[in-house]
Amino acid sequence: MGLIAILVMIAAGGAIAVGIMIVIAVAERNGGGDPGGRAALDRTRIAGSILFQLLVAGGMQPAEALRELRRVGVVSPVTAGIDIASWADRYGQSATPQQREWLLETAVRLVASPASPVPLRQYALLLDLSFSLGFHTDALARLREQYGFDYIDHAKDSRPREADRGGGAMALFVRDERDTETLLSVLGIEGTPSRQAIISAYRRMAAQIHPDRVHGQADEVRSEAAARFIEITRAYEALMAIYRD
Repeated sequence: MGLIAILVMIAAGGAIAVGIMIVIAVAERNGGGDPGGRAALDRTRIAGSILFQLLVAGGMQPAEALRELRRVGVVSPVTAGIDIASWADRYGQSATPQQREWLLETAVRLVASPASPVPLRQYALLLDLSFSLGFHTDALARLREQYGFDYIDHAKDSRPREADRGGGAMALFVRDERDTETLLSVLGIEGTPSRQAIISAYRRMAAQIHPDRVHGQADEVRSEAAARFIEITRAYEALMAIYRD
């Protein structure tokens, strides 16, 4: 009897082990092999980390950023120092359209203030988030109108006055009165483009002159990059309003 009991225990243990292996395999397949969690849990952590990074980039202390996340109902663990664009791309791969819209709007709600313009660095990260989630910049423009805030370049104090076309704050979203041909030339586009061609040209140029690429360099270099980044963004916004198809 003792030998039979031992054999039964061995068989039961083996069955449990096989069952656990099957569960792990199914979880890895459903989670797409992403590190740091699976499915909904992984999505929640990615979203929390993106929002945390966005708040810290605006100068908020980590402890305060975590309190802000809890205030809007995000209580998952977060990873600091992430690249928002790549993490947003991961989020978008497994998220529904409603979840992607929620993340972008929540990001805007956390940084938006009618009385305090959003710094250029935070705007650039919002732009990265919007693109990586599959939206165009006009999605941010609509949220800007909804929540009543503006994007302002706070590097103006260190930038030559001529870069601001007369000095003072340089708003990112203003009505651009230049003709279409001039706007297209700003993005390096010739002829009559499609909407997708404008998007591709803007993304290419934005990646080349993104202000974060010159972070830590001389004030003049950072100021010129900021001014150029705003210039192509203005042209892009105006063209997207013209070429709607």
